[in-house]
Amino acid sequence: MFDKEMLESFVCEIKDIRKEMVDSIDGLIQSKMANKIQFEVFGQLVDRIYGTAATLGFSEIASYTKSIKDVSYMASSSENERGCKKTLRMLIKYIELSDKICESIFDKEELKLINHTLNLEKSRVDLLNRREFFSVDKKSCDFS
Repeated sequence: MFDKEMLESFVCEIKDIRKEMVDSIDGLIQSKMANKIQFEVFGQLVDRIYGTAATLGFSEIASYTKSIKDVSYMASSSENERGCKKTLRMLIKYIELSDKICESIFDKEELKLINHTLNLEKSRVDLLNRREFFSVDKKSCDFS
């Protein structure tokens, strides 16, 4: 389906971005989520992975990362503390799953298993969006 070099490049991209994502999460935790811009930063970072996954045809990875991107942007514009705490947990879960994506991307059977998990997590993220951020319209970066 894909040559090994393309897959290695994708895995490297995920791993390179991971450190910045961890820094973003640390910023949220240390500020007790007062620094909401970190949600947006995380959204921008995951958007890069989403774009590559969509381009390469990894539909489950793309769909899940899009949901994570959307919830990140919504949390950045929300005063819903409970929703932001739940979003933070979802972002931490994303970090864990990104490691599993990297481990399984070269094995079709492992990829099927992670895709199932990604579909379940996407459903949880989408439910969080509907329950906690139903009044927030922001789903992408605002460059104003």
